[in-house]
Amino acid sequence: MADQDPWIRSEMGGTKQAHVISKPEIMVAMLKKSRRSLVIIGNETISGGKRTETLIKLILKLQNTYHTPVLSTAHIFGKLIAHGIKPDANLGSMEITGRLCDPQWKGLDGNGQYDLIFVAGFSYTLLSLLLSGLKQGAPDTKVISLDPKYHPHATWSYPNMKPDAWQAEIDRFISLFSPDNM
Repeated sequence: MADQDPWIRSEMGGTKQAHVISKPEIMVAMLKKSRRSLVIIGNETISGGKRTETLIKLILKLQNTYHTPVLSTAHIFGKLIAHGIKPDANLGSMEITGRLCDPQWKGLDGNGQYDLIFVAGFSYTLLSLLLSGLKQGAPDTKVISLDPKYHPHATWSYPNMKPDAWQAEIDRFISLFSPDNM
């Protein structure tokens, strides 16, 4: 079990809880090992300020360096395009989870399910529900929460962090993106 408490105490993850991301190299190694990765972003991605800038920079790097498809919630699609991100698709939050839990779904491009998913920009309670659904319905899919609040239902999650510390960690992650790490 992780040595971290959920940001909201009632969100205990049972006996299997998320590993705490202590080094961004872990995520780079998972990206390299992954056959099919996906980024899912919610409406809080475009909330303004430094958090928005940091997430936009990260998503663009994942898209451009690792060719990771981006799936957004429906109502922020246009705002993402205005920030330079071209989402591959948009769906409702619950529809996203339903598709990822459906073994018959072939992904956004028809080439199969995803084995590694990055999530960011959802309210804590909504993301907790989505992650719980994925944990139960798609147990072979590794899910990394990029938010600065610990999510026990993810496979990997950042610990509860202050915004500046979280931004520094995301910047460290981005700094590891290079052609050598592909």
